[in-house]
Amino acid sequence: MPELFPDMTTFVLCSLIVVGAQLIYAAAGFGAGMFSVAMLAIVLPDLAGAVVTLYVLTFLAEIWVLLHAWRQAKGRLLLGLLPTTVVGMWLGTELLLLGNVVWLKGVLGMIVAMAGAWFVFEEYRRRGRLSQPQPVSDEEANPPSHRTRKTYLNLLVGLVAGTLAGLFGTGGPPVIVLLRGYGLSKGAFRATLLLYFLMASILRGGSYLHAGLLNMNGIAAAIWLLPASILGTILGMVVHRRLSENHFATAVSVLLMILGVVLLVGGGAEG
Repeated sequence: MPELFPDMTTFVLCSLIVVGAQLIYAAAGFGAGMFSVAMLAIVLPDLAGAVVTLYVLTFLAEIWVLLHAWRQAKGRLLLGLLPTTVVGMWLGTELLLLGNVVWLKGVLGMIVAMAGAWFVFEEYRRRGRLSQPQPVSDEEANPPSHRTRKTYLNLLVGLVAGTLAGLFGTGGPPVIVLLRGYGLSKGAFRATLLLYFLMASILRGGSYLHAGLLNMNGIAAAIWLLPASILGTILGMVVHRRLSENHFATAVSVLLMILGVVLLVGGGAEG
C-alpha cells in the first residue's frame, strides 16, 4: 500500500472522498478541489502528499470531462490569466514546501469557508435575475472600453489562482468570480472553467516536478485511487444531466462552508 495511506481504513475513507469529489467536479465543474483537499486534510497528516495525489487524479479527470465539452469553451477569455498563473504556481509550490502544516490547514479552512459562502451568495443572486445569462461572443464579453481594466484584473486573478492552485490545488474561486462576470451560458461557463483547470494542471505539473513533489509515492497513491476517481466522474456526469445544477451547486457550497470551518478551528490529522 502507498505510504500516503497508513492503513486500509484510511485508504477506504480516501476512496470515498475521491468518489464524492469527482462527482462534484463532473456535475458542477467547481468545488471538487476544495472539497477533496479539505476532507483529506482532515483524514491525512501529509498535506503535501495529499495535494500531489489529487493533482494526478484531477489531471486525468480534467482530460476526460473536457473531451465532452471542449467545443463550448471560450479559450480566448483565459489567455490573460496564464502569465501570472505561472508565477503563482511557483509561489504556491514554494509555500507548500516550506509552510507549517497546521498553519496551512487553517489558511485552507478560511479559503474554503469563504469560497463556499461566496458560492451560496452568487447562486441566490443569479436565481433572482429575470432570465438566465445568454452566451456572448469574445468581443461582447471584452469591449474595447474595458480591455485595459480587464487586463490588469486578469493578471491579478491569474496570480491569486495560480498561488492557490500550487499551494492547495484549489485555484478555482478567483477564476469562477471572473468568468461569472462575462455572462456565459451554463455550458460555456463550465467548459471554459474546465479548460482553465486543465491548462493550470499542466503548469502545476511542471512546478511540482521541479520542486521534487511529484514522485512515485504520489503517483502510486493516485493509481490506487483511480477506480474511485472513475466511478465518481461517471456518477457526476449522470448527475449533471439529470439534476438541477442550481440546487446541487448550493448543496456543494454549504458543504464547503462546513468543511472550511472544521479546518479553521483545528480539525484534521496532525502533520
